Amino acid sequence: MGRIAQVGLYTALCLFTGATWGVMRTRGIHPRPGGTIVTVPGVGLGPPAAVNGFNPLLISSAFDQQAAGLLYQPLVWVTRRFHISRRLSIARRIVTGPHHRTYTLTLGRRWRWSDGAPVTAADVAYTYRMIRRLGPRFANYGVGGIPTDVASFRVLGPYRLRITLKKAVNPRWFILNGLTLLTPLPAAAWKGFSVTSLYAHLADLRFFRIVDGPFRLVAFAFGRYVAFGPNRRFTGPDRPYLHRLVLRFLHDPESIFFGLKTGKIQIADLPHELFPGRGKLRGFRQRVVGPVWGFNYLGFDYANPRVAFLRDARVRAAMMHAIHQSLLIRVQYYGQGVRDYGPIPPSPATYLSPLARRLERTGAYDPRLSRRLLREAGWRLGRNGVRQRKGRRLMFTALVPPGQVRGPTIIKEMLAQVGIDMRLREKPFNEIVAMTQGPDAAKWDALYLAWGLSAYPSARNIFGCGGANNFYHYCDKHMDALLDAVPSAPGKDAIFRYEDYFIKEQPVVVLPGQRHVIEARGDIRGLRRAYSPLGGFNPQYLWIARGQR
Repeated sequence: MGRIAQVGLYTALCLFTGATWGVMRTRGIHPRPGGTIVTVPGVGLGPPAAVNGFNPLLISSAFDQQAAGLLYQPLVWVTRRFHISRRLSIARRIVTGPHHRTYTLTLGRRWRWSDGAPVTAADVAYTYRMIRRLGPRFANYGVGGIPTDVASFRVLGPYRLRITLKKAVNPRWFILNGLTLLTPLPAAAWKGFSVTSLYAHLADLRFFRIVDGPFRLVAFAFGRYVAFGPNRRFTGPDRPYLHRLVLRFLHDPESIFFGLKTGKIQIADLPHELFPGRGKLRGFRQRVVGPVWGFNYLGFDYANPRVAFLRDARVRAAMMHAIHQSLLIRVQYYGQGVRDYGPIPPSPATYLSPLARRLERTGAYDPRLSRRLLREAGWRLGRNGVRQRKGRRLMFTALVPPGQVRGPTIIKEMLAQVGIDMRLREKPFNEIVAMTQGPDAAKWDALYLAWGLSAYPSARNIFGCGGANNFYHYCDKHMDALLDAVPSAPGKDAIFRYEDYFIKEQPVVVLPGQRHVIEARGDIRGLRRAYSPLGGFNPQYLWIARGQR
């Protein structure tokens, strides 16, 4: 699974949480309902951006997914340790057939839509049918075999359904990657809408009036803010305490810092470049989370003939060895980060290969090796310090979201030391998404973004030839074979082989993972449960301690 995001962001964020236990007590203070908290999208993930839609079937950004995750309860709720919470999942029971091809689900009968109707297997079936209709327009099409590996989808009764796959797979892979996509949606309310109509109502508050999650939409001002209130008919075990939650769409670090200082927002990530001024924030508490379950990267458009030289793995490997990740962490993130060179995050280390563990421990910075690789690829230094070959300069332009120039500027200087000229072009996040994806996609050189992963981190849709999210147009048959082995292979060896080949090839140049320092007003409680280490956002656990500021 993946969601594109600004650097430092997590995309499958709705699935991960730290909340699987009862109500916490803080120094004898009991949670009390009421109050308003104003924050920004993407706290615990990275620099915020606007929310543009709420339909889980049609959105592709981490910010939209975060908002939609407040409205709809997942079929399978995955904890921060990659376990399934039966208490918070709509699926009460999952029975795997003897040959790992059939999966029979029984839904809990407690769950209700906000109009009082039960959440049933028909709502899961609606989601599945719509994914099939959308095809590659669904951002996670093919992830976890949904719907590409499904031989049959049968509703056995109001609360039972059975999915039969075309081949045997690792059950953990299918449950954590495939079933997590089948969030039940209100079939009775949505069944009369065409795909075109769904797009037309992407941000229509009236369209999203029937929900089964802890929150409901209250207000939405395009480009400015979105407000949520508690779903009073929520039948889950953890009802929200807050009367209102507002996400303001602030973009630049100075606005976020000023908003915290003046009280216009009460929770936000402290922008790394403003760490020196954190002493000016009085009456705030801190919580450090991350790195999130995903990876930051510098990605390339392999279909663009202008940067055809990036198809040479030696050039990409030279870039990897030219980037001093430890220095980048120290300067860009003020020490709040970890080295990362592959498609699987270093924390938790559940799926890290021995090679990945060694690189995370020792680093890969070696500019002499970078220069040697570039010479072997035929690139020679020109008079201006930029390498050339056959009259062409080793130069490309990277698209960078607003307020994120600091890191790329440091990378630009590092690459210049080995003769690579990286230009920077700042563009709004939404424009980058539109420029690189969908029918209006244009040719581009490179981009500086992040990608989130599913709980079982296979990535056929991202790096496989023709993958639904492969807008890089990257294609490597050996990579395909390694990725195709991951779903069915037992144990972790298949993941390790894919991971090691990725590190060698660097289809995208992976950058350090960052930790996030969350600043919250001193009377706000529940931060530990609301913001999980992997990037989950569950504001139903936030509450305001009266008289504690």
